[in-house]
Order: sequence, then C-alpha cells, then structure tokens
Amino acid sequence: MDGTREAALGAAPPHDPLTTAQEWTLAPLAEGERPLLQRLFELYLYDFSELEHADVDEEGWFVPGARDWLARYWSEPGRHALLLRVDGKPAGLALVDESSPLTGSGDRRFLGAFFVARAYRRRGYGALAARTVFDRFPGRWQVLQIRANPAAQRFWRRVIGDYTRGRYAERWVSEREVVQEFDTRERGAG
Repeated sequence: MDGTREAALGAAPPHDPLTTAQEWTLAPLAEGERPLLQRLFELYLYDFSELEHADVDEEGWFVPGARDWLARYWSEPGRHALLLRVDGKPAGLALVDESSPLTGSGDRRFLGAFFVARAYRRRGYGALAARTVFDRFPGRWQVLQIRANPAAQRFWRRVIGDYTRGRYAERWVSEREVVQEFDTRERGAG
C-alpha cells in the first residue's frame, strides 16, 4: 500500500499521526537504486555504531563490509529490499526475508533490517512502513532487536501490539537478542 497522507492516516494507529501532509511510498528496490540502498544501509550501520562498536575502513565504509550481505536482497529469491520515500526523497529501508535465519524458524518471515532516517522519525512513517511490510508479506513473522537498543524494542512492541491487537509473543533468543513473533493472518480474528 503506497499512500498519501489521507490514506496513511487511516492506517496509522491513533497515537502515531503524521505531522505533515507529505506523501510517502514503500516500493521494491529498482536495479538503479542499489547504490542508494547501500548508502542508506551505511546510515543504519552508523546508528548501530552507537550501540555496538564498529569501525570504518579507509574509504569510510563500516567494517565488516555489508555490501556482499546486502546484495543478497536483489540477487537471491525470497529476499526483498524496499525503499521508503517521503515526498519522493529517500527516507528509509526495509529488508525482508521470506525465511527466518533463526534456528527452527524457517517457516516465518523475518525483518533483516529496518531503518528510517532521523529527519523522518517520530512522524509516523516508521509505523506506516512497518504495517505496510506486514500487509505485503502476510504470514508468520519474527522481528528481532538487540538488548542494547531499548528504543527499538519499545517501537516494535508498540507497532506490533497495535497491528496485532496484542496477539504476539515475545522471547529472548539469546542473552543479547529479543524477538516478537506473530501471524498477520490472525489480525482480523475476533
């Protein structure tokens, strides 16, 4: 679902209204947008460098390099790269795996990465993009966060809780990672 402000407001939770009249889209990555995705992903890694130490190489790319890992999202089946744009400007990304990498969870979809640029945060675009991803890829899901990122945990608990009407489970996968699990097909169930 791509939308204008009017369509987006209808889909957004009541406590997460858009504060602008900007149009937004969440569209599959086009071939010519691969370098853009790589640059946005570096911003994602930059945000993470505050939580988990990361260095950059002599060219300014984070190490270990993510370019080969990222290329899987346009070269392997079952992986999807989506770009968020606000008023036509790049504003974020979502990387979706149709099969979870977590042990014993291959039948679930998995959010490989989710990023909203700082200029577009706390304006409803993240929640709208997340809901759109879940609508586009119906089924069983896992969304993982690291322990060192409580802001992401709060965001995902709120967004998934609103989306599923509280029908989700949460568990620690390791001492440093928590995951929410839910089924989008149960969303409308009584």
